[in-house]
Amino acid sequence: MPAQGFKKIILSLPGAILFYLAFSKLNLWFLLPFSLFILARIRDFSFWFLTGFLSFFLSLFWIRIAMVDYGGVFPPVAYFLIVLLVLFLTLYQFGLTYLMWRLARFNLLLLPFIWTGVEVLRSNLPYGGFPWLLTGEVLVDFPLLSHYLSVGGVYLGSLILWFLALSPLLIRDKRGPALIAVVLLLPVFSDPVEVKRPKDLKVALIQPNVEESIKLDKEKFYRYLPTYWELLDKALEEEPDVVFLPESAFPFTGGELPEEGKRLLEYSRKVTIVTGMIDVRFSEGWEPYNSVFVIKDGRVVDFYDKVRLLPFGEYVPFPFRFVKEIFGAIAGIDYVPGKGPRCLNVEKYKVGTPICFEVSYFGLVREFAECSDFMAVLTNDGWFRDSDGTFQHLRQARVRALETGRFVLWVNNTGPSAVISPEGEILKEIPYGEAGYLIFDFQE
Repeated sequence: MPAQGFKKIILSLPGAILFYLAFSKLNLWFLLPFSLFILARIRDFSFWFLTGFLSFFLSLFWIRIAMVDYGGVFPPVAYFLIVLLVLFLTLYQFGLTYLMWRLARFNLLLLPFIWTGVEVLRSNLPYGGFPWLLTGEVLVDFPLLSHYLSVGGVYLGSLILWFLALSPLLIRDKRGPALIAVVLLLPVFSDPVEVKRPKDLKVALIQPNVEESIKLDKEKFYRYLPTYWELLDKALEEEPDVVFLPESAFPFTGGELPEEGKRLLEYSRKVTIVTGMIDVRFSEGWEPYNSVFVIKDGRVVDFYDKVRLLPFGEYVPFPFRFVKEIFGAIAGIDYVPGKGPRCLNVEKYKVGTPICFEVSYFGLVREFAECSDFMAVLTNDGWFRDSDGTFQHLRQARVRALETGRFVLWVNNTGPSAVISPEGEILKEIPYGEAGYLIFDFQE
């Protein structure tokens, strides 16, 4: 490798490592402004590219767990595909930002707006976007600055973080101090989102802790069901009004409830149950849905079908259908998306139930918030074990709680499961890797 190329790799390491640590489960959120400051100081495309590639690679390397350990993808092939994903994201976020900044003659005042604009674009395109590792997310842990998320959401958070990172440089610009003052004072003249706090409701969150290899083997999954019944029995001793279970919680489908799920239906005569389940319907053929069911008095009384499906996880987009012939893990029938977000009737409340990856979408969760009294995100992070990805996912739920002013119940298969306040704080939690339940009374 030429000496110049090696030097650029070495120079890009500090910024990339600081970026990764801010998004890692170590939660060193305060390091991200330093990473952005380093990035803004060097005006060289290859440096930006190397920093971005290393940042995304380190922060997304946890994807290998789902691909290799559970998806059956040959490791070298899996790592090659991760590299392709990281390469795409790097060119998108870091490369496009740099090129637009260059066209703007490296105007520092414009850099935060360019970066954030690319984040908005990346969150929506292509295939529904990839709204992951957004810089504004770390504001949920920033003292005093977390308020910006309730005023303008995660993208305003990205702007604020960039201006914070650039402040040592911007104070030299004539317009810099004035612009920083306007941005920082924005919340003073803006109304935060309306906060809703339900009353007279006691809920139970069940964390069954079913290891993903068991969930992928239907026979083993059925043998695990006694753990569910044991947890339900213990939770019911505390007389909750509603019990929440995670995404795709059972080995049987919604259509099989009368036969395979009789015991679950019996429990629903004692307490209202909200659970994630796979549902298979028939139209012109098999149509699988990733759904949430409200079960009460022995029958399904309401349901929601997941709208934003995960590309290559729940469906294979055009023109990549050929990969189904190569990878058995995604060779099945694609899931069918629901018609749109809708809130469920649970007792006397309206509950928004984004499923898993849907919590990543700022706009979609806002739609749920508009019709809900609180939200329950049903997910299964057993695919990623106790990795950075599991931490990043939970942080997104905390951001959504702040943005929407809603309590969020984070109901996870292997954990952690948590009750998140409208201020983004975790009030109660079941740690990762434990089978258990928690009780939360909204009166507390």
